[in-house]
Amino acid sequence: MNLVLKSILSVLIGTIVGFLGGFQGIAGGFYITMFLLFTGIANTQRLAAGTTLLAVVFPLSIGAVYEYWKSGDVDVYAALIITFFYMIFSWVGAKANVLVDEKYPVLSLAILMMITSFYFFSKYIGLLQAKK
Repeated sequence: MNLVLKSILSVLIGTIVGFLGGFQGIAGGFYITMFLLFTGIANTQRLAAGTTLLAVVFPLSIGAVYEYWKSGDVDVYAALIITFFYMIFSWVGAKANVLVDEKYPVLSLAILMMITSFYFFSKYIGLLQAKK
């Protein structure tokens, strides 16, 4: 893939995932990983994972966090605890990833996305029924 196409696709990924992260309240890591693999920027799950983790290391969500915080929708205490343990166990997870066949992290992502999809779809159905 040439550098110009890679740059354009990377801008599109950042734009789309940034919007979705702010809109949905997520860091967007699994979106970034999916787009990196789908566009061919990354040809393995491990390359996509490493690239995604580097992208989210920086305070990508600080603007969105500020907006949620202004409206009283941030639990700082819980977020700090999660951050501390996230730092430790993301390192443990990365160590584990390089020790196993790539099919296992890919399968775990597929299962996570299915469960997440089912959960939010059922939540959506509940909201529709509550409106009636």
